[in-house]
Amino acid sequence: MEFAQVAIFAVAFVVSFAYAGYAVMKYWKLAHLGQPQEIKSTFGSKVKNVFINVLLQKKLMKKPVRGIFHIFIFYGFLIYGGHTTSQLIGGFFGPFHMPLVGVTGYEFSIPKLVEKLIPHFHYIYDYALDIVSLLVLAGLAFFALRRWVYRAYELDRPSGQSMVVISMISTLMISTLIAEGAHAILQANTHISPIRASMVSMLSAWGVTSANAGYWYIGGWWTHIMTVFAFMAFVPNSKHAHLIWAPVNFWFEKETPKGQLSYLDTENAKVWGAANVQDFTWKDHMNGLSCIECGRCTIECPANRTGKQLNPKSIMGDLKHALMEQMGKVQAAKKAGKTDEEISAMPELRVIDNYTSQESLWACTTCYACVEACPVGNNQVDAIIGMRRALVLSEGALPGELQTALTNMENQSNPWGVGSHKREEWTEGLNIKTMAKWAEEGQKPDVLFWVGCAGAFDDRNKKIAQSLAGLMNKADVKFGILGTEENCTGDSARRAGNEYLFQTLAGMNIQTMNNYGVQKIVTGCPHCFNTLKNEYPQMGGNYEVEHHTTFLDKLLKENKIQVDQQKAKELGVVTYHDSCYLGRYNDTYDAPRSVIEKATGGKVVEAVDTKSRGLCCGAGGAQMWKEEENGKERVNIKRTNQLIATEAKTVASACPFSSRPSQRMRCSPDGRFGRRSVRTTIPFAALTTNRTEPFSA
Repeated sequence: MEFAQVAIFAVAFVVSFAYAGYAVMKYWKLAHLGQPQEIKSTFGSKVKNVFINVLLQKKLMKKPVRGIFHIFIFYGFLIYGGHTTSQLIGGFFGPFHMPLVGVTGYEFSIPKLVEKLIPHFHYIYDYALDIVSLLVLAGLAFFALRRWVYRAYELDRPSGQSMVVISMISTLMISTLIAEGAHAILQANTHISPIRASMVSMLSAWGVTSANAGYWYIGGWWTHIMTVFAFMAFVPNSKHAHLIWAPVNFWFEKETPKGQLSYLDTENAKVWGAANVQDFTWKDHMNGLSCIECGRCTIECPANRTGKQLNPKSIMGDLKHALMEQMGKVQAAKKAGKTDEEISAMPELRVIDNYTSQESLWACTTCYACVEACPVGNNQVDAIIGMRRALVLSEGALPGELQTALTNMENQSNPWGVGSHKREEWTEGLNIKTMAKWAEEGQKPDVLFWVGCAGAFDDRNKKIAQSLAGLMNKADVKFGILGTEENCTGDSARRAGNEYLFQTLAGMNIQTMNNYGVQKIVTGCPHCFNTLKNEYPQMGGNYEVEHHTTFLDKLLKENKIQVDQQKAKELGVVTYHDSCYLGRYNDTYDAPRSVIEKATGGKVVEAVDTKSRGLCCGAGGAQMWKEEENGKERVNIKRTNQLIATEAKTVASACPFSSRPSQRMRCSPDGRFGRRSVRTTIPFAALTTNRTEPFSA
């Protein structure tokens, strides 16, 4: 009898683990049919990523309640790993009654082996196992209630797989509690935890005695172990494959700056963007496989929050389903000897339109909120930009008004379409030298002031450029501007998918700056800041780049500029709007607030969504130059209402892109916007130097 049981156990073990291994290798190979992507990261960073994000569950704790219940399940799994391992070994060496040499008892047990080194370890382990079992069940109950009772918004898809997994894990916990309770009855063990004592009382009420407890133990053991085998076979093909792929995803997480998109070799690339399933990189596919469809990205997405078609969860889910459903056809076609061109012509392989709509792609503001929220390390923005590149570069499919802006950038080197000869007009009457003038005098300034297109051409932002230049002059900062030699950094072009135009503009700017020997840059635009700092190095433009908020913060701390107290009073209470490209992309949250606090005497109030969870203004990702996609509400209006709710007198922003949404804010239907003054940069009005009158922004 025992031989037959061991044989059944062995067959089930081999089949389940072999199938799970086959499924994992299948998807690993399918993912690597995608485009190659070099992951530059050190061994130390890999270990750190896994430790912080997998073992410590860092990202999950951004939502503390859900995070704690998930930790119950996660660490419960880790502890149960030892328990299940003990049972698996016991399955081969006598699962029920065959004692192992030197071990007293009726079954093999790792805790009993450890007990030879640590006295009473078995009892400690039993107590821990009982507590963990209840905590896991509590976590499962919480997530079941969220999905099927409260129906959380982000869990918008019916999920039979979730029901299967929750049922399986619940079975593991309950079968263990029953088996261990029966074990206690069989051994007449009274030195047990209160939880196990309760289980003993329940089983006794069901008629379990020392005479039949062994059968209950055997039944619980088999239920547990067969559920483990079923779980092993089920998980690789389900959305819970994140248990396998999430650690792998974090291990291969790129070490490049968050604000840096992948570089496309426009001269030699075989694929321009990602339209078909095989066009995505293997890391994109790894992201899809890791997706648990928890919806944390969805509830943070400004487009989705305002009723747009975009759902970041669906972006990853669609990519995963495309891999599972279509990549096998690519594999078969390659084996059949078809060329890449023939494979690309297969209509069923197309992800755009077949899985992901173009409207959803153009709704993205690239604010990075989805990436920041994802607990398994996915990058939805990279996938979206890949698809935009395919639409723009290969198909010429993009919104008409966006095409106008890109044409302006190509012809006039700025999206406004203003003649480039007017880039210096904002400097009239000011003592500002161009880099060419400095070179003519045989000198080189300490700082290049990168004005940006907004500072040069937009009337509101011209005043900001003038204020910043004035403050640098009076603080004795030696700086220059490029003037008519400055072109758009290309940020909007790159995020619109026009990588070719971006590289053209970037190449001209880098050549100009390198010719002047530029080393340090200060800019008032977070988009320019991110591009110059994080993306120009891809093309040989390596500079020390500083946003004006950190620059001003240093000047204040060094007492090179001071606060005009009268102006500070006029500002009243201030609320600060976090720029996505300054905050989430570059982790700059403290410097802007430090400047505001000094400029207002500390009268700062935070909006409901702030810092890493700050709501986008709606202008990023080239949205500045196009109309929003259809939705229930405009992103800028939603953000405006949040800022109005603070009841602050002044709204401060460190990004000129926010000036466009703020102009829309003034036209809010209820007219509430008129009660607030809006500044689209840190309020310089309260800043002055030791020797000058205040500069007004």
